[in-house]
Amino acid sequence: MSGSCGRRVLIHICAVVLMAGALCAPFAVTRWSALQIVPNTDMLPGGRFVIDADLAWNLNDFSITKPVSVQRIHLGLSEWVGVDLGYAGGFTMGAKACVVKENPDLWYVPTLSLGFQNIYVSREAFYFDGGGLYPRNEFFLGVAKSSEWAKLRIHVGLLSAMTRVGYDDEIAPFIGIEKYFGQGLYITVEGEERAGEFLLSAFAVFRLIADRLEINVGVLDAPNISRKRADPFAFRPTLRAGLKFNIGSGFNSLDGLTGVEDRIDRVRGELAAANKRVDSIAADARWNADRIHELSQVSGDRKEERARVVDELTKLRNLYDQEPFDPELVKDMVDRIRDRYEVYSPHLRVIITEQNADPRIRRLAVSLVGEMKDQPAANILMSILNRMEEPALKIETIIALGKIKDPRCRQLLSTLRKDPDGGVAFTAEEVYRAMFGKEETAPPPPSQSPPFEVEETVPERRLNK
Repeated sequence: MSGSCGRRVLIHICAVVLMAGALCAPFAVTRWSALQIVPNTDMLPGGRFVIDADLAWNLNDFSITKPVSVQRIHLGLSEWVGVDLGYAGGFTMGAKACVVKENPDLWYVPTLSLGFQNIYVSREAFYFDGGGLYPRNEFFLGVAKSSEWAKLRIHVGLLSAMTRVGYDDEIAPFIGIEKYFGQGLYITVEGEERAGEFLLSAFAVFRLIADRLEINVGVLDAPNISRKRADPFAFRPTLRAGLKFNIGSGFNSLDGLTGVEDRIDRVRGELAAANKRVDSIAADARWNADRIHELSQVSGDRKEERARVVDELTKLRNLYDQEPFDPELVKDMVDRIRDRYEVYSPHLRVIITEQNADPRIRRLAVSLVGEMKDQPAANILMSILNRMEEPALKIETIIALGKIKDPRCRQLLSTLRKDPDGGVAFTAEEVYRAMFGKEETAPPPPSQSPPFEVEETVPERRLNK
């Protein structure tokens, strides 16, 4: 494969991915990468380090007793920074830092890392005996993105040899593809441009001990296995086998392509969903207990009385719908119901709990409970605010609690001040301020007392709006 063709293709890929991920920086993939040759963008967590040792044999003059060997150690200083130290015929080192962290929920936000490699000695030069043809002191910029559905992770980026300005390696692309098959087995395909030639390699990787021990075997410069090159310094097919030990106490992914942050976020999401279900079940249990209690207060021989209460509520609803609207008639009827508190209140509490009742009848019952300042009904009203009820009923319930002035609703009102529904949030804010505002605001100094008293009132609204 020619270097110029490979370069053009990979530069286009790198440009697209870099532009896609340059604007956001959410969560990262912190994991032990399966790539062997090209730079990877993944970071080891702090406290972890990977020891890497391999043997390589040139297939053109294969001799089992004459391999070349490279040893390296990859140190995870934190989830943001890592350092590589090694020996490849001489001391070599590298370092990298994560700049943008991958968001698994947004396909256009990859991991973005930058770093240095092959400082002092080039590992590729040692593999292929390339001498001065192979670059040292390289800067790289890489991006990566995973597909959990396909169990695939792709790394692409650019290498730049700082000491070879004007040569083919001044800007060179690379690509690495990890495919996970489960049970600790990966296949990687890795390509990079070196000395004007495009080097394509493939490896089989097996995690013998999950998160601890890896064995790998593969071929460097795979397309040239079947042909010999006239240039003795050109890339030649090379068999490579190695071991990696992942050591340390830092958290890391156990296997596959998912990072530890992704797993933690997933568990947190599941816990949050479970907590919501538990809260919902608890609210339903309280609601059912309240309903059973209220039903127990109404004996069977009072069913006719309850039917009359429902008829009265229906008449009150019709008065609100009457054109023209007569507020005096409504006021007289509300006063009449309030005067018969002992008779009406047990039935109103039951009607409030009937989810199949007419919504406006329920709202009227809630409003009347508030007008009567029916303290025993406060538990039911607070249960409504904990349930997935319609906003109009919640608004009426908040107003009723404001009239009853039960201090136990403080936390509920504080939460509802940020409710997504604007009407619920506004009403909760006004009632909270009316009930608890004085406790949160320090009194002004005597010399700066207000010129007149302002009476705090609970917001009112028409029930039929």
